[in-house]
Parts: sequence; structure tokens; C-alpha cells
Amino acid sequence: MTGTEFRAQHGDPATWTTADIEAQQNLAEIDALPTHTPDEPAEASAPATA
Repeated sequence: MTGTEFRAQHGDPATWTTADIEAQQNLAEIDALPTHTPDEPAEASAPATA
């Protein structure tokens, strides 16, 4: 589940419990991580730095 899917399923954030808020924040942090497949090194999908 993504942070966006969580928000869609749980409705108005004003009605969320503390646990709901923490769960959504954790999912949003996971969504922000770089993605890679098990067959490629993690560095291959990391954002380029200048």
C-alpha cells in the first residue's frame, strides 16, 4: 500500500487517529525511497548527485 492509497481508503485526515497519521507518514517515507529490482544493484536506481 502506498501513502496515496492509504489516504484514499481512510478519508478525511482530520478524523484520523494518531496511529493512522503515523502509518500514513511511514508509508509516505517508504514511497520516497529509491526503487530497484533484486537483479540490479541499489546504486543503479539511486538519484544522481551533482
